[in-house]
Amino acid sequence: MNFRKIVELEKHLDVAHHIPGRIRVKFSPLILTKPVALAAMKEHSELPEAIKDARVNMAARSVVIEYDPEQIQPELVEELIQGTDKDKKAQIISDLYGRLMNNG
Repeated sequence: MNFRKIVELEKHLDVAHHIPGRIRVKFSPLILTKPVALAAMKEHSELPEAIKDARVNMAARSVVIEYDPEQIQPELVEELIQGTDKDKKAQIISDLYGRLMNNG
């Protein structure tokens, strides 16, 4: 799952439920018409060890991401999906990738 691409789809995403370590994100049916978006959600090669699992449920139009809240602050996860400041999101992604991918 490429989080950079998922974040680019933010207007089609909504946090349905979030507890530290697990977030369920609902996605708009419009994503089903975007092959690039579907491929981004299904790709798991870029996941750092801090992401324990990522599952796409097409029938429920949701993605469940389980992560280590000790390595990834829960508020950052929600900010990536629902925040409005694109510069802040870019910085969060850069910081997380730099820190997590170097340790993974």
